[in-house]
Amino acid sequence: MAKILLIDDDEINNFTVDAILKRVGFISNYVIKDNGWDALDYLKAVHDSTDFPDLIFVDINMPEMDGFEFLERYEVMFWSQHPHTKISMLSSSISERDRERALNFMSVSEYVYKPLTESKLAGLLS
Repeated sequence: MAKILLIDDDEINNFTVDAILKRVGFISNYVIKDNGWDALDYLKAVHDSTDFPDLIFVDINMPEMDGFEFLERYEVMFWSQHPHTKISMLSSSISERDRERALNFMSVSEYVYKPLTESKLAGLLS
């Protein structure tokens, strides 16, 4: 059973991801945060518990703190204690530059193009 954190300010995407996560049977817990600051606060709260996510989806373009800024802070604050947590950049950006930049972070294992589908989710969790 996987625990997932989705960080995205796009309500339509969040609705879609929510529907997918409810349909699949291997998600034990998921949390949606609409900005990087709230996501970091959540991760601080669950840092020492079994609720720390197995998989984090983060969008690039968000107000207040974009996905790259979130990743910079995440790697300083949490990466060494949670190296098995997968992070996938979930973005509508088809820019090769964005993709390469995301994959240069130690914590990022995948760059996934929106929309998320059940088959993409299954592939990430396998």
